[in-house]
Amino acid sequence: MKTLIATTDFSPSSINAVNYAADMAKVLNARLILFNAVPVPVAVSEIPVPEATLEDMVTEAGQELNLLKDKLVLRTTGKVDISTEVLMGNFADKIDEIADKFNPFAIIMGIAQGKPIERFLMGSNTFYAISKNLNPILIIPEKASFRPINKIGFACDLEAVAETIPFKLVSEWVSVFKSTLNIIHVSRNSQAQKSSEITEAISLQNHLSKFQPKFEFLTGDNLAEKLNEYTKEHKLDLLIVVPRHHGFLGLFDKKHAKKIIVHQEVPILAIHSGLIPGRA
Repeated sequence: MKTLIATTDFSPSSINAVNYAADMAKVLNARLILFNAVPVPVAVSEIPVPEATLEDMVTEAGQELNLLKDKLVLRTTGKVDISTEVLMGNFADKIDEIADKFNPFAIIMGIAQGKPIERFLMGSNTFYAISKNLNPILIIPEKASFRPINKIGFACDLEAVAETIPFKLVSEWVSVFKSTLNIIHVSRNSQAQKSSEITEAISLQNHLSKFQPKFEFLTGDNLAEKLNEYTKEHKLDLLIVVPRHHGFLGLFDKKHAKKIIVHQEVPILAIHSGLIPGRA
């Protein structure tokens, strides 16, 4: 049985992501784990925070998660195995701990599009997970609701394909949802394709040939905007990206990566290149 972990800080965008996760879990017959990290409060001056206060914070978070769980049981008509996990500490550390424990099919997180404060708070956690956590991260826009994933887009820069793309996971997601696949080559170079890119495209085609993917090419200075427009025009249900240590897709710095994620209207699945078998 697959496991989905849905993180929540009880903000509207994270609750929406939890609802999305519950609907997906029902379709996949997957187990759903609701996760909340309770931040350790900063002590005022040198006065430590009483242990009883910390315990109360964890208890309160657990109660909120259980109320949320009850709503999701009704939403899924009792057909999803739902449990809760509350840990005290920094989100970045605790999401890694939970992921190591449950080895999820995906960690599902929400992100706000129109509220600057919430977008900053939830976005910082989201971007940590994308850059550091080696589990697939599914990012849900605040207005997105679950729908059949019939059409998947895979954004790729055609550089070192065999060494940087976790084909096994890309294939698994396309297979699980029986989706069509659009491979979107993104490049700032509007000139004729390099011979190296043609070679990489052939390699990509060979690895994913069983899905008969359709190739698309996007070039220009504002690739973030073009990628967002493409997902709308082609009515994609999911966009897959592969974060790399030297930038988002190897092309976008953190600022432009945020533009892609914050302004997307469809879920984004970030599959880290570190998930290639044999890689740490």
